[in-house]
Amino acid sequence: MWFRKKRIYADAAAATPLSSHARAELLRLLDVYGNAGAIHAEAVAAKKELDGARDTIAASIGAHADEIIFSASGTESNNIAISGVLRPLLQKNGPLHAITLAIEHQSVLEPLRALKAEGLTTTELGVDSEGFVSLKELEEAITDKTVFISVQMVNSEVGTIEPIEEIAKIIRRIRKDRGDGALPLYFHCDASQAPLWLSLRVEKLWVDLLTLDAQKVLGPKGIGVLYIKRNTAISPVIRGGVQERGLRGGTPNVPLAGSFAIAMKEAANDVEARAQRISEVRDYLFDEIKKRIPEVVLNGPKENNRAANNLNIAIPGLDAEMAVIGLDAEGVAVSTRSACNTGDEAPSHVIKALGVPKELLKNAVRITLLPDATKRDADAIAAALEKIAKRYKTAI
Repeated sequence: MWFRKKRIYADAAAATPLSSHARAELLRLLDVYGNAGAIHAEAVAAKKELDGARDTIAASIGAHADEIIFSASGTESNNIAISGVLRPLLQKNGPLHAITLAIEHQSVLEPLRALKAEGLTTTELGVDSEGFVSLKELEEAITDKTVFISVQMVNSEVGTIEPIEEIAKIIRRIRKDRGDGALPLYFHCDASQAPLWLSLRVEKLWVDLLTLDAQKVLGPKGIGVLYIKRNTAISPVIRGGVQERGLRGGTPNVPLAGSFAIAMKEAANDVEARAQRISEVRDYLFDEIKKRIPEVVLNGPKENNRAANNLNIAIPGLDAEMAVIGLDAEGVAVSTRSACNTGDEAPSHVIKALGVPKELLKNAVRITLLPDATKRDADAIAAALEKIAKRYKTAI
């Protein structure tokens, strides 16, 4: 009898499958077809479900329900945060300054760069060889014209966990020194990669805006969230309706919101235990790869402060895209970089920013495990990678 080989999905940073509970909630809500903006019975039922989803997501991060705005993706949430806050400030005050990291997702870098035409100057801070920003350099980059700082919580390619709470302390101190009547200084954090591996409590993070993306947390594609702290001045980016506090016009997607809420609730439960278990599988996987391919190089953090499921490696002489294609044929799904940059032939901007040697820039392979990954999966990935390396590796 012929048996189909079980595939191993290890590209969780790009997208995750639906959890069983998130899937069940999505299917249940598909029959809730009323428009939550109307006043008849079907609409009231839809609004009740939408409000419940908002409450659940707020509770999962320690926020108030009125601080949660639904969007279509993490990318859209980042755009709303950046354009919604900065454009009115630029129109009112003229040229201003923002700070971000050179390794941020393109949905942060590109909106900031686009605002250059409206008077915004942006400092894209470099990072060290493990992807960490220097707190000293960040503080020194802040000027009296700096009004916006955006720093990711977890890098999607190499898993670096940035010191968000320490950055928030710097920002709070500078706000205090500026005094009343001065320009504001807002802090935005893209936490799309964080909920499955880190505890998220906005009262501890002290951020003004926080981006979340359902497809990264075993939720559905096509929906994201932007947390907006009360009293944060922000203007609409998508106009044409009063939905989402008037910040994002358009009929809300109740089924996706409800499914996202279940995924976020599940992510917040036992997050420390989940991260501990998967980090052990991840470390075991790297040890197995190193036994089989001693010359393998680890990109990003060498020990602590790395997302539990992230492993980014380079094998000298093995082209990353060839490795991904070969592994796929062996039943293992991995990637080279953020899926939003697939098709770009240039080396990853993240890997370049780490100062990786030129000869290894196109060798980076990203392995991001799902929460149910096992050491047996790790054995299979390592064996497949060894096979592909022997087949396609070239002399250097």
